[in-house]
Amino acid sequence: MKIQSKSGVPVYTDYEENTVVDPDNRVLAWKASKDRFPPGQFGPEIEKAFPEGLPRIGSRHSEDALSWNLFRSLQLAGKLSLVGDFAAPGEDFEAVYFWGRDAHQGSEQIDPEIQELLNEMEPWGKNGTQQQTETDVMLGGKRHIIMIESKLGEAGKTIKAWCRSSQGMRPEYRAFLERVEEERSEPLFSPSFDYEKDGNRFYQLFRNYLLGAALSWKWKADFSLLAIVNSLNSNLGGRSHQDEFQSFGSLLVRSSNALLTTWQQIWERLRSESGLHNLQMWLLNHPLLQLEGR
Repeated sequence: MKIQSKSGVPVYTDYEENTVVDPDNRVLAWKASKDRFPPGQFGPEIEKAFPEGLPRIGSRHSEDALSWNLFRSLQLAGKLSLVGDFAAPGEDFEAVYFWGRDAHQGSEQIDPEIQELLNEMEPWGKNGTQQQTETDVMLGGKRHIIMIESKLGEAGKTIKAWCRSSQGMRPEYRAFLERVEEERSEPLFSPSFDYEKDGNRFYQLFRNYLLGAALSWKWKADFSLLAIVNSLNSNLGGRSHQDEFQSFGSLLVRSSNALLTTWQQIWERLRSESGLHNLQMWLLNHPLLQLEGR
């Protein structure tokens, strides 16, 4: 059943109806159980019927639903190169991790090696005591891994894409950064990088880039950061996502492994591919991407 939130967003009461592939995967079930709408988003009858709250992934505006439907469909169809080639042309990507969990394994448990690094990078979150970084998607190949940070948002709006919601940076990130740079025997960020100011401004990009660098060292692979945005909106202050992302890239020693693309560009790559009909129809009718007629 599809209903509307008080703000007019279409939401399925059963999140599997918003899922075009592998709807009973335990990774997806874990996400649905974990992230729910808070009270006050729906009328009294719906909130009475669903006292624990509806899963956010049931929303047609859900970034997580978009990520799952796209990357799990591509994985099962053997077509991950349609996105992977943006960052690592020719790499044979097989593994896909959603929020640190291997989709093929179908376990609610985060990959233990990813968890080990998160416990060092964000020690306050050990044993689930507080939220740790959950990379939206990670593609794993034999020679390359791609950390993917996804953003969506409504057309014509300005969105807070990558900055932290509050000021200040935890000192643990700086200590972890120094350890990773020492291991790799090379700096990740240029001398112009201001830990407090730039770390806060590019908070989500910074954390995923740092985690990617640590994972690439552990797994003996190269790494890239790929950010995906909606081409129909812009960053805070009306600044384009491209300009804001280039500002982040200018702070990296190796900016070539930080890339930006859009959902619309990905659509152009997969719109005519065989074996992806359900995904193509779901994307074509997505209310925030406006792909009809493209």
